[in-house]
Amino acid sequence: MMKLKTSLIIVGLLMLSVSSQSQNYKNKMDSLVNSFRVNQATKAYDNLAYAKAIRRYEPLYQKGYLADSVKSQLAQAYLKVQESQKAEEVYAQMQENTFSTNDLFFYAQALKYNGKYAEADRYMAKYLDANVEDSRAIRQNNSLPTIEKILSEERYLIEDVDFNSRQSDFGAIVFDDKVLFASAREVDVVIRREYAWKETPYLNVFSAKVKEDSYGNPKLLSTNLKSMYHDGPVCINAEGNELYITRNTFNNLIGKKGVDGTNHLKLMLSQKLSDGTWSKPKDISINDQGYSTGHAYITKNNQRLYFASDRPGGYGGSDIWYVNRTDNGWSEPQNLGEEVNTEGDEMFPFIDAENKLYFASNGHLGLGGLDLFVATDKNGQYQVHNMGYPINSEKDDFSLFLKEDGVNGYFASNRIGGKGDDDIYRFKILDAVSFKKHLKSKLLDKQTRQIIANTPVQLSDKDGNVIKELVSDAQGMIETDLPLETREIILAVNAVDYYPYSDEIDVSQDVDAHEMELVPLPVYGIYGKVFLLPDMQPIPEVTLLMEAKTGDRKTAVSNAEGAFKTKLKPDTEYDLVFTKKAYFTKRVKFSTVGRDTGYVNVNEFVELEMEKAEVGKSIEIEILYDLGKWNIREDAATELDDMIQFLNDNPSIKIELGSHTDARGTKRSNQTLSQKRAESAVQYMVDRGIASDRIQAKGYGETRLKNKCADGVPCSEEEHQANRRSEVTIIAM
Repeated sequence: MMKLKTSLIIVGLLMLSVSSQSQNYKNKMDSLVNSFRVNQATKAYDNLAYAKAIRRYEPLYQKGYLADSVKSQLAQAYLKVQESQKAEEVYAQMQENTFSTNDLFFYAQALKYNGKYAEADRYMAKYLDANVEDSRAIRQNNSLPTIEKILSEERYLIEDVDFNSRQSDFGAIVFDDKVLFASAREVDVVIRREYAWKETPYLNVFSAKVKEDSYGNPKLLSTNLKSMYHDGPVCINAEGNELYITRNTFNNLIGKKGVDGTNHLKLMLSQKLSDGTWSKPKDISINDQGYSTGHAYITKNNQRLYFASDRPGGYGGSDIWYVNRTDNGWSEPQNLGEEVNTEGDEMFPFIDAENKLYFASNGHLGLGGLDLFVATDKNGQYQVHNMGYPINSEKDDFSLFLKEDGVNGYFASNRIGGKGDDDIYRFKILDAVSFKKHLKSKLLDKQTRQIIANTPVQLSDKDGNVIKELVSDAQGMIETDLPLETREIILAVNAVDYYPYSDEIDVSQDVDAHEMELVPLPVYGIYGKVFLLPDMQPIPEVTLLMEAKTGDRKTAVSNAEGAFKTKLKPDTEYDLVFTKKAYFTKRVKFSTVGRDTGYVNVNEFVELEMEKAEVGKSIEIEILYDLGKWNIREDAATELDDMIQFLNDNPSIKIELGSHTDARGTKRSNQTLSQKRAESAVQYMVDRGIASDRIQAKGYGETRLKNKCADGVPCSEEEHQANRRSEVTIIAM
């Protein structure tokens, strides 16, 4: 029995050993197979066959077999075939401490491509820390504020065209009555030719006849322009007899940098034959076998050829270059310079009728991928601006062509919503990019933060030469454009009631939020607004009479917004009288006695509200009488003087001056007293020049009480006082 147990244990141990060896063998085989598959995928990646690389990487990635260093290649392959969302997802699965500096840059690009600008800024900043001289990162660092500004201005009307295919279409130009463009749509129905980058057909040059807002069916432009590989885009000279075509025998629109035995892009020239057809293209002298040369644009005078190239002497990636025509052909290529070119890719140059340069770039600050930019040359220095939204998007936007009218044109984009890979769009410029620097500044009182309107502002250079003379508007703003070469300006203001102001500011970039804060002189004054009852709308052109107790008088007039501002004297009491034709006069009191210097807002403690004069409209005026008397006291004359002013300002108005008493005393005595008081007030005004037929005196006694205080009803003195009043009612206008 013991021998049997021992035998069973030995058998079991042998079976476990065999199973373990079998699993180890399987694991080794899986490891070898997976390693082989990774190597095959990486080989496809290195050969720029990104679609094939993705097919081979994806199953390994899904099973967790890819190291982060290889995941990086998968993410970059996704970016190469415009699968930015998948690229972002792969980068997000990687450990950030395994990122290379290139991973940081490309992750930022993927996030930007997907419209996640704030997060993209975070990774671009990390990349810049490790690559402090990278011109792309310098330009694109902290991009969110600029991008938000770009997106806030809709500068273009965008429409797609009806000849786009499901493949790549781009490089549209107008020649005669046709649109010429490059397209990867199928031509050969028997033999399908694909290039490995995205496994799509090769490019050929097509033409479509323009029919107002539509187009004819696209046709191959010429069989003589067709090769086994990429053909297009093209440009044509002004005479229409020379066609420059971009051609390659390799699967990359730009190619790899360096001499690596690969056939890159090259430019070829086709001549128009006497029968109207195009000749077989021939190489031109500016090509460099080891580098790419493509995307030509020939100037209208046929003397300069612009192109994109990754040849040595550039700033990185592909740059914009040019050559000049000579007696022997073409000059040596010249790089367009660091204002235009970056460590990224610049391509698809185009020159408009005003000699502005348009190009596509992923190195300048943009919305994502390739953006379209416009540049102007000023004394050998280029000023570059993003063309803005919506011609640019978070995807690739490139190959711009502008018609002679300078307003309408074409471009290409792989933005969401298109028909295929890259699509051609036509556009109309609604708000062209300005190449003058924009300056905007607000003029304010430093103490009160009040706007200072209608005040001259002088702009000078550092040498004191006056550039412009402006005047602040009703909002205290000045706004102007400045020449591109302007770097610093001096703003100078000499405003009444303020110390002279001068400030030197940097205008190397647009200035949109500057403030000129003026320090007030030690003066006394008031400002405010006059409003209309009951809707409280500002009243323009109201005359303000300032009557000092010393006898001094001065006037001011409210502006179109009902606002006024004026100086006063120190330690002086004033009556402020507001008058305007067809409005009842308004009087308020104000004193500078004991006040600090500066302007005071009268609206903060006085109701500056006036009423319109209309037939049947009544207002109360305060005319004080001694008990049982009807003679006009000196302190009552002020109200009557205001009424005289009102009648003089409105010579067609007739009024009734009504006098009222409270219920104390007999009705007869009250009636008599009120009539005499009304007549006394009327006589006061007649004696001072008001025609007697314009004023009626009416005593109402206690017949029109305003409250409950009739005979026998106990009331306070204040309640009785409310019934003792004088009223002016308009009876004719």
